[in-house]
Amino acid sequence: MSKTTQTGMIAASLAILVYIAVIITGSSLMPGQDEQDEQAIISQQARFDAALYDQISSGLNYVHNATTETTSLAIPLSGINLSQNQFMLLYDSTPYASKGHIALVLPCAEADPRSPLFQVLVGRAPDVTPTTLGYIEPISNPPDMCVYHAQFGFGDPVTDVILKYIANGTTNLKGPNTVAITTHESYIPRAPSFEELQHEHNSTAQ
Repeated sequence: MSKTTQTGMIAASLAILVYIAVIITGSSLMPGQDEQDEQAIISQQARFDAALYDQISSGLNYVHNATTETTSLAIPLSGINLSQNQFMLLYDSTPYASKGHIALVLPCAEADPRSPLFQVLVGRAPDVTPTTLGYIEPISNPPDMCVYHAQFGFGDPVTDVILKYIANGTTNLKGPNTVAITTHESYIPRAPSFEELQHEHNSTAQ
């Protein structure tokens, strides 16, 4: 059975459960109402669900065809050297956009660990922008082990996550330096990315 079919079956099952819940709720709250009133409640709930669906699907560049499976990825960085403005690609989910969380254990400036020496760029390549990193002081040990974290994909679609070194000189990443990425949801955006358009162009040119 394909993933699309499974998703459709799950969605249908949820719709049936919601339908049953509405009927039970309407009956228990208003036991004296007749069948016409119950149908009015169900109709009102259906209109609310439809409006919510339209708001989500039209407001977030979002095709409502998603998976909500949680996946985690741990990336050891030991032995990697980066000079200023050099970067490495941590994650690419093209053509699916992802929503998730990233945690990083990185070296930092001991005098100011809240200002990271790195940026995490997210978006759909080549359109990527820095995301705000939060510093977790209680489990950090500057300058070698500073823990940062961020969410991504809860807004514009994200298919690519990039780690960029922005400080002066060269950084030598060591044993404790790692990245952990957890995704909570994946979906296909309405608009194709640059990479998808390029793939399509290359296929037709052959």
